[in-house]
Amino acid sequence: MKKIRWVFILFWAALLFGCISKQNTQQKAVESITAEELKVHLKFLAADEFKGRNAPSPELKITSRYIATMVESYGLEPIMPAGSYFQNIPLVVRTIDPTQSRMRLISKTGSQSFSFSHDFGITDRTYQDVRISGDLAFAGLGLSVPDQGWDDLSSIDVKDKIVVLLDVDLPEAHRLQTSENRRLLRRRSRALGQKGAAAVLSVVSEEREKNFTEKTYLFDTTGRAQLAKDLKTAWIAPQGQSYLLADIRHSMACELLGISLDELQEMFTAIKEGEQIPARDLPGRKLEITIAVNSQNDFTSNVIAWLEGTDEHLKDEYILFGSHHDHLGAREGKIFNGADDNGSGTVAMLEIAQALTINRPKRSVILIWHTAEEKGLWGSRYFVENSPVPVEKVSAELNMDMLCRNDPNSIYLIGSNKLSSKLDASIHKVNEKYIHMNLDYTYEDPKHPENFFFRSDQYPYIQYGIPAVWFFCGTTEDYHQETDTVDRADFVKMEKVTRLVYLTAMELGSRPEMLELDLHPEIKSRGEHNLEVKWR
Repeated sequence: MKKIRWVFILFWAALLFGCISKQNTQQKAVESITAEELKVHLKFLAADEFKGRNAPSPELKITSRYIATMVESYGLEPIMPAGSYFQNIPLVVRTIDPTQSRMRLISKTGSQSFSFSHDFGITDRTYQDVRISGDLAFAGLGLSVPDQGWDDLSSIDVKDKIVVLLDVDLPEAHRLQTSENRRLLRRRSRALGQKGAAAVLSVVSEEREKNFTEKTYLFDTTGRAQLAKDLKTAWIAPQGQSYLLADIRHSMACELLGISLDELQEMFTAIKEGEQIPARDLPGRKLEITIAVNSQNDFTSNVIAWLEGTDEHLKDEYILFGSHHDHLGAREGKIFNGADDNGSGTVAMLEIAQALTINRPKRSVILIWHTAEEKGLWGSRYFVENSPVPVEKVSAELNMDMLCRNDPNSIYLIGSNKLSSKLDASIHKVNEKYIHMNLDYTYEDPKHPENFFFRSDQYPYIQYGIPAVWFFCGTTEDYHQETDTVDRADFVKMEKVTRLVYLTAMELGSRPEMLELDLHPEIKSRGEHNLEVKWR
């Protein structure tokens, strides 16, 4: 009897020791995620020398190499063929031929030509050969909101015309400077195109004109990349446009409008004081636009690493981590460093990679640093369509994009409540037990006017029926500006969010079953067949 009692005691002692050891290992893994290490990585990757990590660019390729080198040093394995950490995505890069591209003003007094990069720059998302000829019209601010007492288009018909508008801010206190109307102001060029304008020429702001003049800047000549092959997964990108968007210098604007520089300055001043400038047609003035484009092949890369799960029966199922490591690049002397967007998610995943080598879940984990999110979610769309593992074996994807700004104790969740109730519940369970942040759902609705649901890399996974969530700190005045720099990052908040994501993966990765698809009536299994589901 005494022998049986000792065996019983030893059994429970061993079980208790195992539980304590497991808890200690997980605690060590969590504690390896530190604000200090996050800062070291971010200070490097968001430095000016990386020139904003445009996709594609030599600087983004160096970023990809840095990530691959770090995860290899931690002990994570490559998953792509031939032992590569890179999933290359073929691109076609189009550049404008300056010798064959011009705008020519034709008026009663003769003609005058304007050159690409010096007098004007093309702001379309993609470059294409263009031949446009049309009458000119001036639209002031170019805004039409009659119900709010401002309509620049009531006196002109913009259809088939080349419309000139001013890039200038209204005073802060103006009624049209509310957050809702700022959105309308940002989209006024698109609105003019939708009304039938053949081209929209925006006269650059006074600040930009000063830089062009004093610092001899030129308009951006960087090529525009396009996917070499169309992808099946759609996103919320603007519909293909049949109009041209361009920026023009003040001297060119004066020639087109038939006014002096002083008169143009008076227009800028009037709008800055809240006054409306009358729109008008410009009879007898026509503009011919010719744009010629050259093409060459290039590529950009997802960086992918993995660790096998600890359970013999669950290791063939997967938890995915994602972030995008590209940003907007540099232009006109400005570097768009993208410290928050998305240096923060990029380095958070490096810390998670390190933590996983200390303690990983029963399921296997795959970490994907997506490329070209800023171009239209290219990296995540390419991954789901060319996954190195069966998508039906992916339990969940955790996306980190912008983690280090705004309320230090709050994070937005987007997508967690769309496919599996267990995903959202697991995040809450982990948060309540360990992190204690406020989980905010302000932007989760696909019908939200800012369309955040569609704007980051969790969306293509959701399209494939994979439960996915975007951890998001929200935008600031620095969003997509040169002021998104390391000195504004809240590394303590980054540490908390990164630990939350890691611990959520540990929870999801050790569940007995993959996440059940129980929230969307049309989605009952993972795979490409879900692409027909409409999300708004």
